[in-house]
Amino acid sequence: MPSALSLSCLILIVSCVKAIKPLIGNHSQSVKYKPVLLMHGIDGTCKDFEHVIPWLQKSHPGTLTYCIPKFEGTPMSWIALPLQIPSIIKNITNYIAQNPADFEDGYHLVCHSQGGLICRAITEMMDDHKIHTLVSLAGPQLGVWGKDFFNGIRIPIFENLTRDQIYRLAYLPEAQATLSVANMWNDPAHFSLYEEKNTFLPYINGEKEDAQRLKANFLKLQKAVFLVGSFNDTGYDGGIEPWQSGVWGYVDGSGKEVQMEHLSIFVNDTFGLRTLNETGRLKVQRVSRAGHDSWVEDETTFNTYILPHLI
Repeated sequence: MPSALSLSCLILIVSCVKAIKPLIGNHSQSVKYKPVLLMHGIDGTCKDFEHVIPWLQKSHPGTLTYCIPKFEGTPMSWIALPLQIPSIIKNITNYIAQNPADFEDGYHLVCHSQGGLICRAITEMMDDHKIHTLVSLAGPQLGVWGKDFFNGIRIPIFENLTRDQIYRLAYLPEAQATLSVANMWNDPAHFSLYEEKNTFLPYINGEKEDAQRLKANFLKLQKAVFLVGSFNDTGYDGGIEPWQSGVWGYVDGSGKEVQMEHLSIFVNDTFGLRTLNETGRLKVQRVSRAGHDSWVEDETTFNTYILPHLI
């Protein structure tokens, strides 16, 4: 038989729980998540994120999401990256201007494939950005090169060329001025030509000239996350090759892997990558056998590797 004192304590505890419960509920409802802007990859459209947005809303209700409706599909997504990026920056700027209060505390970029490279360039070239976190999903940060890369992308002028011949066209001024794939082509067997003729990657990587402005903008990021699927039996993740490019690795002319820490752009901190790492703001993660499209098509992959960064 409980004592009167025990009953009194029990009643007091129940009363406290009842009083606290509404406060807990109100607190969870008051959480405001940063807006998330989404950018598709080559041959992609905003439809690529048709699953991502509901998954995000389910876990982070009320999150403002915006898919950038620029350079969608074929052949628009093939347009040279130096032409795409200013237009995308303008689109972001105009969208933020319509909802300035929503962006006061910053926003996140979640970008897939070629979009991951585009968004990294945006963090360097957009002087007034308030990007909190960049999440690159299998984005070819150091470019592409490989015999399987064109399995999923059919660009007529490259169709009859081997991997070892493509540089002859890709590094022509006409190709650099018109094709995103030419801007991304980084042939390690012809590195000096890449440095001399490629008008995009060496620039945003700080390999051609002093990149202090780009570096200062890049280092405004609170966090940068680079994710890619890793494969022991192939250099191709189903979209980019080598897959190591998605996490700042690459291969040499013989196909041997070169990791981020040994690259000159990291060692010399040409645009801030080493600084970001040393200050604990860089995360690179290889996920075993995560296919190129799994980042936007598989809910478990999204919830496990992407969602935790969108707070």
